[in-house]
Parts: sequence; structure tokens; C-alpha cells
Amino acid sequence: MSEQPIAVVGAGWAGLTAALVLARAGRKVTLIEAAAAPGGRARTVESDGAPLDNGQHILVGACRHALSQMRAVGVNPILALHPVPFRVLMRRRVPDGAPESFLLAPRSTRSRDLGAAFYSAARDASPPRRLVGLLGAWRMLHRPLTRDRSVADWLQANAQPGGLRERFWEPLCLAVMNTPPAHASARVFQNVLRQSLMAGDGAARLLIPRRPLSELFADPALQQLRTLGATIRLSTRVRGIESRGGDGFILTLRGGETLAAGQVVLATAQRSAAHLLPALPALDPLRGELGELGARSICTVYLRYAKALPELPPLTGLLGQHGQWLLPRRLAGDPHRLAVVVSAAEECPMSDAGTRWQRVGRELAETFPGLGQPEQGRVICEKMATLDARPGLDDRRPATRTPLPGLYLAGDFCATGLPSTLEAAVQSGQKAAAAAIIDAIPDLVRRPA
Repeated sequence: MSEQPIAVVGAGWAGLTAALVLARAGRKVTLIEAAAAPGGRARTVESDGAPLDNGQHILVGACRHALSQMRAVGVNPILALHPVPFRVLMRRRVPDGAPESFLLAPRSTRSRDLGAAFYSAARDASPPRRLVGLLGAWRMLHRPLTRDRSVADWLQANAQPGGLRERFWEPLCLAVMNTPPAHASARVFQNVLRQSLMAGDGAARLLIPRRPLSELFADPALQQLRTLGATIRLSTRVRGIESRGGDGFILTLRGGETLAAGQVVLATAQRSAAHLLPALPALDPLRGELGELGARSICTVYLRYAKALPELPPLTGLLGQHGQWLLPRRLAGDPHRLAVVVSAAEECPMSDAGTRWQRVGRELAETFPGLGQPEQGRVICEKMATLDARPGLDDRRPATRTPLPGLYLAGDFCATGLPSTLEAAVQSGQKAAAAAIIDAIPDLVRRPA
């Protein structure tokens, strides 16, 4: 088996990570990607000569594995990412009136400072109600959930004041989970909060890309793989995978070409992985699990203005609007453009892209007086951007090792405890590569004397 290459199908962040770990370990790797460029759901596309990302990904300091992989391919996160202390600024448009603002900006993520910020932010509630909500917030961060439930039920059970829910918890949940609070897993959301807010100021720091997404990891990862001797097959679609028992696998590519591999890492989206699983009865339950995970979409609306835009915060939440988060593209070297994220976009369908970006432009003009109307818009939608992070998600996730020896899964849908994020993708790629390396070691060497 060790003489045959290990095939990694999919060159998103999960597949690239798996391929890098395997190649660094001396394995012969063949990386196969259906698209013409690597990066998967975190890559850069061209629009009228301007580089645009197919989604506005934001990392946090707690993304240790993703940041480590960036460093390993020669990208310095200090230079490539703009750090912002943990703070949430929300703006609500008020037709025919001055826009309303909400700011939660704790001095630090220590319990005392977080508590003071929560208490102050709930100013529309009575003092006793604020204290009860503060105790509930402490429980949310410190008491692990014994039973999963929706985030909406969890917030209610912990007596969070209505204003704080509307302006902070619910927008944060939608941004992190890409699933509305009424349907999102409280256990996964709590795990993200604990890993970021409970691990110090550095872990909670927001990291906004200064460079196009492809330059953060995908392009330098591909270059390093080539240096390590890996075979790269872009614009190559895998049509099927056949098991040869203990002799590895045969991959059928578009056009009828075949490729032999000793092991296979499937690092595609979950539905594609279900389609590519070999037609064996032992894999039918896994095929069903993958098909039932569900998916949510994200649309990114890019608006271009005739004049350079005024100085805006690097991240602003939008209340009561079609889009939920605004990111000026000035940090990425484009002072004429804004990006607006529409999470769970299937909840807000639009007849066409033009209708979507024009609505976002009108609402922004009301939210930020003096901004004016955009001269151009572009909408990039990923229909299967993330998992549908419902309660019980972790119980439905598949394991890295499949029932078929030598076949492994990688992707954010495998990363227990995390929503669909770059960090989840990287962790899953590392785990799949480690499993493949261990399983390739002969039993005699692996077994203790």
C-alpha cells in the first residue's frame, strides 16, 4: 500500500491540509480538484478585473490550527490579517430618522469585564432583570450543556434580556453558525464561545483578511505541495471510486481515465462525498448520514462606489436589514468597495442578484448617511456554504475513518464541536492525514512487543 500514492480528493482547506501533512511525512500524494483553482469555499475569484472572495471569512485568535497551517506555508498572520479586539458594533437603520447604534466592547474577556459589558449593554432592562441576565450569561459560558437544544431556547432558559438577545446573542449566533437561533445547536455555539471568550483576549481577537483568500493559504499550500513532489490535478473531476479489497482503490476520472491509489481521503462537501463512496452495502449507512446532514447558504454582496468610501469600522453588524455584517474592502486595498454578508441566505430568497444587491445598497444608504448609492454590485452565493447546525449535530457527524479500510473523510462536517469554519476544515484534514499515516504502518511495527 505504501508504494501506491494516497489520493486526496478536493483541494479546499481540509484537502490541502491533509495533503500537506501526508507529503511532509514522506507519503506520495496525488491531489485532485474539480475546480480550476484550489481553496474550495474559501478562494478568490475575478470580477471585472478585481479580486473578490467567494465568502467573507473571518478568523479568530482561537483558530490555532488554521493559523499554524498558514505559517507552515510561509504566510505570516500578523501581516496577512488585521487584528481587532473582541467587540460588537451594531447599526440599525431608522427610515426618516437617525440610525441607532449598539456597542458591546468589554475591556477584556475576563469574567469581570465581560460581566460589566453585558450589564451595560442590557440598559433597556430594569436593574434586577439585568442582574438575572448577567447570572444567566455566566451559566452559558461556564456550565457545559448536558442536553443539546436550540440557541433560542438556551437564551430564554438563561433569562437573557430581549435587547441583549436581539442586538448581540442572536446576530452573533447567525454569524458563527450560519443557522438561525431558533434552529441552531446551543452545544456547538457554546463550545465556540468557550474556546474564544474563555481563553484570553488573544483567542477572542477577530482577524480580518488583508489579502485575497487564495493568498492566505490555498495558493502557497499548492506551491509547497509541488515542492514536496506531490502530483496536482486541477480541473479534474472524480466520477467514482472502486474498492479493490486489500489492494487499494481505483478512481475513475472524467473522460474515463483511471487512477490507482493505496488510500483515499475524501475532502469534498458532504453530498459529493456521499455520491463518491464506493457502492458497497457496508457504506450505505454512511451514505445516508452524509445526505441527511443538511446545508445552509451564504451570499456575499459586493458594492462598488464611484468615490473612495469614508472611513468605516472594519466590521459592523446590521440590524433589521437583508444583510447582517458589513466589511469595508479598504483593508484589502479596495477603498471603493464594500462587502455585506447575508447568512442563511435561503431564508431570504431573491428573484435575482440585481434585486439583492440593490436592496442592500438602499438599506446601507439609510444606515450610513452620506454613503450614497453604489454604482455597481456583484453577488456571490455559495448554496452549500455550511452545515445546517441543528441541535444534535455532533451526534450525526461521521467519523474520519469509514467502515472501508483505507478510505477517510475530511471536511468541516467531520469536526465535532465546531460549526463550518476554516478551523474545522483544517482540523479535519489533520485528523484524516494522521489516521491514514497510522493505518499505513504495518501491524508488526505498530504492535508493542
